Order: sequence, then C-alpha cells, then structure tokens
Amino acid sequence: MNSVRILIADDHEVVRRGVRSLLTSRKEWDVCGEAVDGRDAVKKAKELKPDVVVLDISMPDLNGFEAARLIHKEVPQSKILILSQHNVSEMLQTALDAGARGYVSKSEVSRDLLPAVEAIIHNRSPFISQTGNNGDGISANAYSALSENTTGIAAQPGELELLAERNHLRELFMQLPAAIGIMSGPEQRWSFVNPAYVRAVGRKSDKDLLGKTVRESLPELKDQGFFDLLDQVYRSGVPFVGTEMKVKLDRVASGLPEEAFFNFIYQPVRNAAGAVEAIFVHAVEVTDHVLARRTMEKNENRFRLAQVAAQIGTWEWDPDGKNTSLSSELHHMFGTEASDPDHVQTWKSRVLAEDMAKVQAAIQESLKTGSMEFEYRYQDPQRGLRWFYCKGRRFTEGDRRLFGVVLDITERKQIAEALRNAHEELEARVQQRTAELQRRTEEVSAQADLLNLANDAIFVRTLDDKITYWNQGAERLYGWSRAEVLQKTPHQILRTEFPQPFEEIKAQLLRDGQWQGELTHSKRDGSRITVASRWSMWWSPEGKPLGFLEVNSDITERKRAEEGLRTISGRLLQMQDDERRRIARELHDSAGQTLVALDMNLASIQREAKQLSPQALKTCSESLDLVKELSRELRTISHLLHPPLLDEAGLPSAVRWYVEGFAERSKIRVNLDLDANLGRLSSECETAIFRIVQESLTNIHRHSGSPTASINISRTRREVRLGVHDQGKGISGSMKRGVGIQGMHERVRQLGGRLQINSGKGGTSVVAILPTESASGDSFASAVERVS
Repeated sequence: MNSVRILIADDHEVVRRGVRSLLTSRKEWDVCGEAVDGRDAVKKAKELKPDVVVLDISMPDLNGFEAARLIHKEVPQSKILILSQHNVSEMLQTALDAGARGYVSKSEVSRDLLPAVEAIIHNRSPFISQTGNNGDGISANAYSALSENTTGIAAQPGELELLAERNHLRELFMQLPAAIGIMSGPEQRWSFVNPAYVRAVGRKSDKDLLGKTVRESLPELKDQGFFDLLDQVYRSGVPFVGTEMKVKLDRVASGLPEEAFFNFIYQPVRNAAGAVEAIFVHAVEVTDHVLARRTMEKNENRFRLAQVAAQIGTWEWDPDGKNTSLSSELHHMFGTEASDPDHVQTWKSRVLAEDMAKVQAAIQESLKTGSMEFEYRYQDPQRGLRWFYCKGRRFTEGDRRLFGVVLDITERKQIAEALRNAHEELEARVQQRTAELQRRTEEVSAQADLLNLANDAIFVRTLDDKITYWNQGAERLYGWSRAEVLQKTPHQILRTEFPQPFEEIKAQLLRDGQWQGELTHSKRDGSRITVASRWSMWWSPEGKPLGFLEVNSDITERKRAEEGLRTISGRLLQMQDDERRRIARELHDSAGQTLVALDMNLASIQREAKQLSPQALKTCSESLDLVKELSRELRTISHLLHPPLLDEAGLPSAVRWYVEGFAERSKIRVNLDLDANLGRLSSECETAIFRIVQESLTNIHRHSGSPTASINISRTRREVRLGVHDQGKGISGSMKRGVGIQGMHERVRQLGGRLQINSGKGGTSVVAILPTESASGDSFASAVERVS
C-alpha cells in the first residue's frame, strides 16, 4: 500500500510541530510539506499534490476558507481537513461549502485528528469534531477563574495543571497596558512587575526593581506618604484605593514628566492560612486626564471673569420644580446671596412696581412660547437704579427648563437717553420742521439706536430683495458699511447658502410671518461663517407685506466645536473596536495556540499509557481536561470581545451565533430574520450593525421585561436596514441619554446613516438605516484573483 502524503498549513510553528508529531505516529502516513499561511498552502498544494491538506482557518494573507476553495478548484484530488479553534455551527457549514471533507476543533485535536484523517482517506462521510461546551460556549466557572487571586498558586505534587494556569495568567499580566506589580513580605520586596509598571516608574528594565524593596528601588517616594500606606495595608489587610493621586517619580531620563497622577489599588494577598504575605499593585496613569480637566477649570474661571467684566449673569429656571438657579455673577449684580433661601423674594421687592406687571407677563408668556426677552428697572440698595436686559429660552424638546442671561444695560440706557436729549435739543433749533416730522424722527432714531446696540447683525430687505437697513452689528460681523450695501441684493454681498430653496422660505414667511434656520455667509475678507438666522415679516398698517427683518447671530465657533466633538466620539468608538479586536486576536494567537500544543503533547504522553503509573495516567488525563476547559474559556472571552465570525464568515453568521448565545443565557425568545441576499458589507458597516444588535438585546434583557424580541436585517441596492423590536415596558428619557444609546447614534452618524428609537407602553423599536454599496463580490473569486 502506498503511503498517504499529507500537507500541514498553520501560521504557528508550535501547532505545526504538534500536528506533525501526531500524524507521523502512523507509519503509513508521510508529512510531505508544511505551509506558513494560506497563500503558501495553495502554492505547495499545486506543487506537491498531497492526498490530504490539513488547513488552519485564521492565517494571514489568505485565510483557510479562501485557501480551501482554491485548493479544491486547482487540486481536486487533494482532500481538505479544516483544523480550527472555533466551535460554531456556521463555521462548520462554511468549511464544508469551501470543499472541506472534515472539521476538527483544536481543543479536541489529540482525540479527533487521526480518526478524521482516516475517515477522509477512505471517503467516508464528512468528519465533524464533537465538542463539549454547554451550548453558548461559556463554561460554568469561566468568569470566576478570571477573578480569583492567582498569586498564591503553587505547583504541588499532582497539580501541574494549576502551575500551567498560573503561567498563562502571568503572561496575560505581562501584556496588560495597566501597571501590575507584586511586593512580597513585610519589607515589600518586588517579586513581579510587568513592562507597563517598569515604564510607569521610568526604569530601564525589571532588573531595577525585582529582588529589591520598594524603598530601595523607588527612593524618590520617600516623604510622599506611599511607604506608610503600604505598611498600613500589609498590617491591616485592608486594601487601599487611590484616585488621581499625585506622585513625583525619577523618570525624566525616560522622557516622561516627573510629576504624574495615578489611579491605583494596593490589594493585600493572603496565603492559605489567611495571613497577608504580599501586596498586589494595579495602577493606571491619568496625568493627561487630570491636566486636561485643570485646563478646563481654568478656562471656566476665565469665562466667569469675562462675565464679571461684561456685567453679564446667567440663570436657570425650572417652572415645574419651581426652582431658580443664578450664577454667582448674577447674584452680585442683584446684590443677593446664594445662601439666602428667599433671594427670589428679595429680587421681586427691588423690581420697580411700574415694571413688575411687564416682567410677570413676560415670564408667564414664556411658559407657552419657550422664550422670553424684556427690560426692566431694578432698585439696588447700594448702586441705585439699574437697568437690566433679560433674555432666555428653552433648548430641549420635552424639557420645560429655561436658560438665559441678564445684562446690566444701565450705561447703555444712560447713553441712549443722553443721545435722545441731544437730538431733541437739535430738533428744537430747526423750527421749520413740523411737529409730525419731529415725532417720526424721534421714533425712528430710538428704534435705530436700539438695533445698533444689539450684538447681532440686523438688516431689512424688501420683497424684491433689496437691503434698506443695515445695523452696526451687521457692519461688525460682515465688514461692509451701511453705505456699501444699501439697495443691493443680500446674495450679491453675502453669497448665501440656504438649507432649502429661497422661494420656499419666502412662501413660509408670507404664510406664517416668520422663518428661522442656519445659513452660510461670506464676510468681506472672504471667510465663510455660519449664522443662526431669524426672519420676521414686515407689514404695512393696511396689512400689506412690505419686506422682512433678518437677525443673524454668528455660531461658527459653536458649529466647529460640535463637529470636533463628533469627530472625537467617532475616533473613540473606532479605537474601542480596534482594541477589542486586538485583544481577541492576542488571546487566539498566543495563549490559544500554546494550549493546543500543550494538549497535543499531553495526548502523546497519554498514548504511552502502558509505561505510566496509574497515578501518572490519572494526572495526565486530568491535565488534558483542564487544558480543554481553559481553551474553551479563552475562546469564549475572545469571541465576546470580537467574534471571529464577523471577520471570517460575515455579519449573518456572527449575528446568528450571538443571538443563539443570548437566547440561551437570558431565556428571552428571539426571532431572527436575515435577508438571504445580505452578503458581505464593509467591515465598518458590519461592526456597527453587530454592536447595535448587541446593545439593543442587552437593553431588552436589563430593562424592558419583554419575554420576546425580534431582529430583522434587510438590504437594498443603496442601503441596509436593521430593526430590533420588543414587547416590554419601554425605556425612560434618562436611558435615551445613556452611553449605550448615544454610542449607537454615533456609530450610525459616522457612517452617514440614521437611527430612530420609538418607545411606549407597547414596547421599544430600534431602527438603523445605513448607506451601502453593492456587495464586495464572492470571496472565492477575489481570492482567485489575488493568488493568480
């Protein structure tokens, strides 16, 4: 009988070595070659034409599924066996669709590899590895194992598996971005530090710390209180949590600032007898966060100083709770004290009686309109009669609170009064003017003065769109004088960009008498600005439309700030997804592959059962079970961080896997409806849809009380639509403002889509619509093009 020629393809040398060891235990089988990635596997399969190809799925350059399709097409006589860390039904189906004759889980490789090769050599039915997880991939003690303190684990006779677990956890600690350290004994001598801790304290390597006491290795901490804290934690056994604590470290040579801020925990570690024998240190540097907050506080102080200098105060009024909150600047302007519970009554008693009716009427009217604007006189016991200008509005739909400002316009009023007096004296000298002309001139002058006092740009345009009035605020904002713009068309000067056709705006003005929105204008220097524009119709006494008044407020900086915040939010979401993917990949590529190799080595030992004592054989068997259990737990954690199905099999498979696991854990019945033509989307789009499904189901489980849920994902040529619905009790307003729902909004906005959430007594509906291009094409065809 001719020997069976086998090609092994895996990007991890330790796995290839273990698989070779298992296969060569059969004398009639010959490993004719090894490949380090998918593209290498296709090339060597064409050259060597093996009887069997053993393929890993997660390989660089070309994954196992794509390589399998190419080998099945180019070398049809070669039978393909998929070897993977994943135990999901969708992955199995994808493997069989790619032309594989068998599928073996790496967690069961020592048991199933040889029977699988035997089965496909003899053309039996496809061999599928049978795994032992509990349905959703989460073992009973997956989470408790991660939360237990592993510092005290020792390799007692017969407990080598515990030592292995400890070593793997140590490797995880070494890779963590947080600073981790362990100090042993009452003298606090370093027995472990990870690279992040070495960097945090500005040392060159762990040799500067290990074996030394904390006082010897970090002498700069003397007189900063940390040594006393460590002694206290060791003596009392009570952990200490520090938040944004300042520390001075000798780390200038490493390029880091000497003064830093950390969040940290000193956690006592106890032995089996319950006595403290070490201190576990977990620290995260928050220097940038603290300095940024301090800068923000300084800016707020500057803002308050500017308010004081400009004699401006701010207020907040809640008509439902009957609460009024004034800024410290406004209390100063009113001569009241924030600590006085009757400060509102004090304010009322000082408003001039002649103005009180007007003030109360404006306040009552604001309950209907959501805005207020009025002037009134105020008798200050120290500064005498003052004039105040109050303006406020409601900013959020459904929130009845009003926010506003009060300006001290006493000097402005005095100047205006002086101007009026001077004007009247001048007019008295011109006796040829009629009394009617004098009255009209006074009225127009007064109105013009008031408009010029406004910071906003105000101008009047006729129905044929000619400028007839241009205030000083417009001169300051746009840079053109009144003489330069009168009788010209605004679009000529400002090159306006409208949010809708101008004719529609004009029609609304004639119908409703007003319009408001955002416009983009050009200034004289060529720069573009965004303004909040409010238009009001100007009527003749007979009710005939004459033109309209336009009031523009510059909001350019506010719009830039809002866009900056949206950009930062999007970057944070992308960084979060990238970090999840990286950690999941690290778990798969490091600890996961090492466990596979360990499993194969233990299986090789187990096959030599005749040469082992009963106790050694039992220990070996128990070790194999522990390795398999740890492998399942690592795989579960990796999948929860970032499901490999999302990258390798696509959105439908990833959603099915997650929904099945969610239904099993939560006991909520979920109806999943996926478009048969959904295909592959961009990775950003698939990630956004998967995270929205994840967040929506989490909210249903935690808050809705619904026994069922339904998910629908459909696709057209231009867009993909996701709908998640339940029959629960709905969500509150505070939940709609929560981090999870805001994150969903931000993901959809980043992709140019739209998100709608409707909630009521009949349940909650989440609908996301994202733009998409046509499907990226069959991955097999793409793979052929790349390899060829």
